[in-house]
Amino acid sequence: MSEWKEYKFSDFVDVNPTVILKQGSEYSFVEMKDLEDGKRFCYSKIERKLSSGAKFNEGDTLFARITPCMENGKICQVKGLKNNKGFGSTEFLVFRGKNNISDNDFVFYLSRWDEVRGFAESNFEGTSGRQRVPKNCFDNLNLELPPLQEQKTIVSILSSLDNKIDLMYRQNKTLEQIAETLFRQWFVEEAEEDWGIGTLADEFDFTMGQSPPSDSYNDEGNGKIFFQGRTDFDFRFPKIRMFTTQPSRFAKRFDTLISVRAPVGDMNMALDDCCIGRGLSAFRYLHNPDFYSYTYYKMRSLMQQIKLFEDNGTVFGSITRNDFKRLENIIPPKDLIEKFQKTTKPVDDKIFSNHNQITSLTRLRDTLLPKLMSGEVRVKI
Repeated sequence: MSEWKEYKFSDFVDVNPTVILKQGSEYSFVEMKDLEDGKRFCYSKIERKLSSGAKFNEGDTLFARITPCMENGKICQVKGLKNNKGFGSTEFLVFRGKNNISDNDFVFYLSRWDEVRGFAESNFEGTSGRQRVPKNCFDNLNLELPPLQEQKTIVSILSSLDNKIDLMYRQNKTLEQIAETLFRQWFVEEAEEDWGIGTLADEFDFTMGQSPPSDSYNDEGNGKIFFQGRTDFDFRFPKIRMFTTQPSRFAKRFDTLISVRAPVGDMNMALDDCCIGRGLSAFRYLHNPDFYSYTYYKMRSLMQQIKLFEDNGTVFGSITRNDFKRLENIIPPKDLIEKFQKTTKPVDDKIFSNHNQITSLTRLRDTLLPKLMSGEVRVKI
């Protein structure tokens, strides 16, 4: 790797580059929650008047520097900024490529490399729970890195995978919107006056989670997949991070999972049989557990009622089994429910298929990234 050179990270990457913004003007604002683990890009959703915080340009990399955000992989390139400029949380470090030294997109992938993330974690400062990565710690990180043209070739490989992943994420969101629109049309807009009115328990069987002993948790794959709460929720399906050797309460494949502790009402679907902790409940259609599509979209339609328990006069919102059982529920005819399930099953099957491809492509990208960054795998320019 004779053409590769050793750099101090802060000589290769412009850390917190200068961005001139005008006081009193509105700019795109990026919140910590806009950054999602595994996603390359984050998008500005709101505009605010300029205040204190990190300042950045379109395409810069935002690197969460506070625990636990950094440990949860909140590192993204920012897009969708009004006039290509914006600002955000004070807990962001901003990374940018340097002219004739480093490619801006390469800097993003470099910042996701475990060599960089691990170094940052080893330099946390502050009290436990609120530790931060100091900006100047990157002055002490030395890496052997490729020339500019090879950086761009590496980016083309990794970004092609990310583009496919992003395409399928967007397709899944569109498919879900189609099914949700159909549900609203059939069961809300076209609801008949003579449909029965009952409770949630008249239509659904559900299980409230219970946490197994903490010493049974592991991340080596021993025992049953375990979800404590909504922390691992992603689009439609939760990410598998934890297992337990002493499972207590279970969700079945394709059960609808709902968070029952603050924040109440977040939803996902179980892709596999799993154990659920006290932060979750699992729902399935009482008369046919295979009607998972109907269950999922029906529960989404009830979210406004369920989320009322988020603010119930206590410090932390929660919803109990009895609360669920008492929720008022309009009960459609079973033949219409069956028709909806048959109609939307192909849509959900495509979402499942896309999810599996996303998982495979993500695994391939995450396997290639450290090999390309370290030079273990070389590319032809």
